This record gives sequence, structure tokens and C-alpha cells, in this order.
Amino acid sequence: MISTKLIAIDFGSSRISAMAAEVLENGAIRVLSEESKPSDDVKCGIVEKPTGASFKVSELLKLLKNSAKMADISQVSVSVGAKSMKQQILSISRFVGKPNIVTDSLLAEMLEECEKKTHKPDIDIYDVFPISYSLDGERMDEPVGQNANQITAKYNIVYGHSIIKSELERCFDRTGIILKYNPLSVDSLSTVVLDEQEKEVGCALINFGATTTSLATYHEGILQNFLVVPLGAKNITKDIQELGISEVHAERLKCLKGVALEHLVENPMYVQIPSEDESGSPVRISTKFLSTIIEARLDEILQPIFEIIFKLSFNLDAGIVITGGGSKLNNILEFITEKTGIYTRHGDHSEWLSDDTDERFHDPCYAQLVGTILLTNEYRKEHPVEITISEPDKKPKLPKKKFSEKITERIFDFFNDDNKLN
Repeated sequence: MISTKLIAIDFGSSRISAMAAEVLENGAIRVLSEESKPSDDVKCGIVEKPTGASFKVSELLKLLKNSAKMADISQVSVSVGAKSMKQQILSISRFVGKPNIVTDSLLAEMLEECEKKTHKPDIDIYDVFPISYSLDGERMDEPVGQNANQITAKYNIVYGHSIIKSELERCFDRTGIILKYNPLSVDSLSTVVLDEQEKEVGCALINFGATTTSLATYHEGILQNFLVVPLGAKNITKDIQELGISEVHAERLKCLKGVALEHLVENPMYVQIPSEDESGSPVRISTKFLSTIIEARLDEILQPIFEIIFKLSFNLDAGIVITGGGSKLNNILEFITEKTGIYTRHGDHSEWLSDDTDERFHDPCYAQLVGTILLTNEYRKEHPVEITISEPDKKPKLPKKKFSEKITERIFDFFNDDNKLN
């Protein structure tokens, strides 16, 4: 029997998470379960402590096996998007030769030549795809079967240091689990938060992670630019922590009272936070000053991303789409729109989820896992695996809420405990 249950793992810098899900006949994704553990084994998308990460993965899969009612877990997928990953544009030209007709085999040879030219020691190629073809100087979207003397293809190559893949493989070698599929994180995200029309007319996707922030731009349905900045939401938390409070309180303060633009702070106030030094006096922090800290770090994080956006040779007619856990920062949409002059919105992957999937999985921090599940399903169709599976219990249908309501509710639920900020 072909397994319909799929496992995706996200190696975040603050947590390692594993999700079990299945894709229904109508294409909707039913999330069966998700387990996560705090982790300091990963930094900027690279597994720096394979032993620790391996142990946590084993524990997570044991928990997932029980909570998702799976007979066994033998294969998983992990999307990759580390700090050293970059892109390169490369052109390859060939004389077609008699009978001067472009064939599939010729295109395959050109793609192989492109990969060989890009190959360097300690570098792994993660994806190579054609951006455009020209036949005798004229652009041709579908060159196969066309007559020409010369063909030129322009390729986009996404590559990164080999340590990204090797350390990830070392982690799974210790678990006995097969790491079967490695899509790009940007592919996982764009699959569920962008539609084909947006990619066609031009759009930018910004993913705010804990220690990395990535940019992907699309035009004519193709990835045009890709960048990973080794700074993220956790850097903002660390800046706030410098005021003399714990990381936990800094994170909570950022989420509850932090604003991306200082001039948008309404009703300025002082917030009293316990000092990180237990013997010290409580720290009083102005919400105005808090937002200057946040705005300054956001400027640093997004500067290289904005530089690319400002230099694009095409318009972003579909605007900028943001996702990831860090995208929930208050007024971040206004920050990006004010800095770029481009319409910005939150990405919403919830339309891909089945009605009986728990609403907590509508949170943008799950977008990458959901996208990886969807891509893994497509991969599995081409590479089916025979696995005995058990059916999950049916869950009640839950009413859906607006995406903005989900974000607000998630933030205030997070702070709904006895340790309140005064």
C-alpha cells in the first residue's frame, strides 16, 4: 500500500520541529501531528552540532509516531536555506548542428555543461533551472522542435557550501532514518504562499526566520533572485536583552509591546521588567525606546534585501509577501511599505489546509513545513514507497478565522499567563 502520510522536519535555530501530514484527494493537506523541541544545535540553517540534533530528531520522531498513529517512520524530508546559499546566473551557447533542430537531448547536454561550469570544491548545487532561451538572438520560451543555427540558454544556479548538506546527512546517519528529499526552503514557502499569477507578474517573498532572513524574487513564473541574510528575529531579541533582562522576557516584550516603526507607537508608556540579575532592581523600558531598537535592527537586516529589490529590472506588480515567525512583529507591513513604497502583505498558507486541521497550524511559522509536505507529495508520486499505514482518528471540523485575527490571537494567547508585564 502506498503511504499517504508524509514527514517534514524544520531545523530552526531556536527549535527543531517535525510534522506528520497527508495530502487528501482534493489536494488539501491534513496535518496529523507536530512535535518540536528547543534546540541550539542549528545556526543560520546549518547543523553545527550533529550529535545533539540527531538525538532531538530521534526523540521527535518517536513522539510523532505515537501522536500521528503511524506504524513506522523510515523517510523524512527537510527543506534547506542556509546562510551561505547563493545564486549565480550563467549563460550557455551551442551551435545546433544539422538538421538544425533543437532537441531535448541538446537541452539536457547544455544543463549538464552549466552544472559542470558551476562545480567547485566544497560547493553543492541545489538547483539549476533555465530562465530563458534564445534562438539565433530571438527569445523562444519553447525551443524544442524549433529550427536554429545557435541556441543560448540563461540558467539560474542555487548553490551553497557542502557543509550544509554533509552535516545534515551526518545528523540522519545517526538516526537510521533516510533523508529522502531536500527541496529549497524558498520553494517550500513559495508553493503555499504565492500563486502562479503572482510569480508571473513579479513579486518578492521575504521569510523572517530566527537567525536568517531570506529573499526570493519571481518574474515570468521563474525565481530571479535568491539571498539569505544571516540575521533574523532572534537578533532583535538579543538587542532588547542588552537592556538587562532575560532572553525570555526580551522575546515576550518584543512580541507584546514592540513596534517596527518608532513613529507608530501609540500611547507611549514605560514597562517594568524583572532584571536578569536577580539581586538587581526591575528594569523600566520606554515603548518608544524599545521601538527604536527594533527599527534599527530591522534596517540592518533588510538593507541588503531592499538593495536587491531597488535594482530589479522588472516591476513587483504583485508586491511583497512576508512569512515566517518573525513576520508577526507589530507594524512590520507598514515598515516595509514605508521603506520600499511597495504594497506588502502577509503570506497565508491556510488555504492549503483541510477543514479538520487544527487552526494553530495556520500560524505563518508552519508555512515552510506545510510547503515541504506538499512538495514531498509531488516527489512521492514520482518515487512511490510501499509502507503499511494506519488511519488517524477523524477530527471535528473547525471554523476558520481571518488571517489577521489568527496572528493577533496567537500573540495574546502567548502572553496569557501569570507572569504579566507591568
